[in-house]
Amino acid sequence: MPVFARTKILIEDHCVTYRPRIEFSYSGPNPQKAYPRLLDILIKDIRVPRENIQEKKFKWDRTETTETFEAGFEVLKDFDKFSYMQLAIDVSGSVKPSKELEKEGSVTIVMEGVVRTEYPQDTAWERSFIYEMFRTFWHKVFYRDRRIKYLQQCRDWMLTVENEMKSFFNLLPKLGE
Repeated sequence: MPVFARTKILIEDHCVTYRPRIEFSYSGPNPQKAYPRLLDILIKDIRVPRENIQEKKFKWDRTETTETFEAGFEVLKDFDKFSYMQLAIDVSGSVKPSKELEKEGSVTIVMEGVVRTEYPQDTAWERSFIYEMFRTFWHKVFYRDRRIKYLQQCRDWMLTVENEMKSFFNLLPKLGE
């Protein structure tokens, strides 16, 4: 669970630095199945508790023949007392009935992930110069390697989501085959 403090020091790094936004599109049969599959990957593969997946937006317009849908998630996964991963995932697309298939259309998925480390500064001791010296020393000597591990884990999870979704839509060979 993220640290909720009135005042805090916040350190934030993108999980994937060479392309902070992972974006891919799919056109073909049943793009509307991306939404439940994405939730399934987050819960079962990444092991994010369902209560840590917040839908920030959800819109499904079925007023016309071509349905449009849009969803946005905020996913939080704790690493330890100070650090957590935050993923922002947007799904948007359209789908229409098909003669050969159930439905066909397109979907675009955009992900952006960060690892945040928060040090609360609520008390006088936490705001003192001496505490800040100890905290800085501890962070640089002991905690920096742990944060690098967290960034690697976040990067791996984002790539797992991307690869699993591409595999689901047969854009990649199935994993494990």
